[in-house]
This record gives sequence, structure tokens and C-alpha cells, in this order.
Amino acid sequence: MKIPFIIYIRAIGIYSLLTIPALLMPVMYIISMTYVLFYGWFAWALFTMIYLVTVFCNPSYHLKMAVLVIGVVVAVVFAFQMLEVLGVQDDIWHSGPFLLFPLAAVFSGLVSLNISRAKVKSVNRDLLLNFSEEKLNDGTISS
Repeated sequence: MKIPFIIYIRAIGIYSLLTIPALLMPVMYIISMTYVLFYGWFAWALFTMIYLVTVFCNPSYHLKMAVLVIGVVVAVVFAFQMLEVLGVQDDIWHSGPFLLFPLAAVFSGLVSLNISRAKVKSVNRDLLLNFSEEKLNDGTISS
């Protein structure tokens, strides 16, 4: 559960740096960051679910990364759609140049995922489900 959260937090940082040119219109930058902070949790939740499916299905590394790359795109699209569903914006997909913000979010998520690829590779179902007898007996892991 920690890895998807780290990927999400890092993606927000990358997004905030990537969208700095929007500071030419400070209100647009503030609104963009507010939306990311409030509605990005939808993306994090969906991406976490996709991540957990890849951990427990235990596919090959390349298939896992392909699913997670698609998961980043789907999660950002889902979070962006939630702006319309919850009534924050009407007809969000006809926003013209404002569609660059979800594109920046996808790019940020992909960069963050790429940075975490070693951790993603090392985590698999066997690591999560197998505990050594020593840890179980000395009380480090409780049932």
C-alpha cells in the first residue's frame, strides 16, 4: 500500500513543477492545484486497486508495468471525470486548452511510476503472503 501512495505523492510534486508555466495566470494554477489535491484522491484510490490486482495476480514484470501504465491513464481520466460527476465543472471534456492539465497529470504519473519501477519489480504476491517462521514466533508479525 505504501508504493502506490509514494507514486501518487511524487506525481503531485512533478505535476506542480510541470504546470509552473500556468503561473502566468495565477488563478488557473491555484485552481489546477486545488483540483489535483481534492480530486486526485480518486486517481490514487483507483490506481491503488489496480496496483493490488497486479501484486496478487503476480504477472511478469513487463506485463505488470504495462498494466500500471494503463492504470495511470485510467486513474487520471477517472479523477478528471469526477469533476463533472460531482458538479464542479460542466462538460469537462470540452475544456479546450484546459485539457493540458490532465495530460500533465498523466505525464507526471508515468514519470513517478518510472522512478518507482525497481520497487514495483521487487514486490510480488509471494513476498506479501510468505512470512518466515521466525517473525511469526517472535511476535514481529501478529495474526
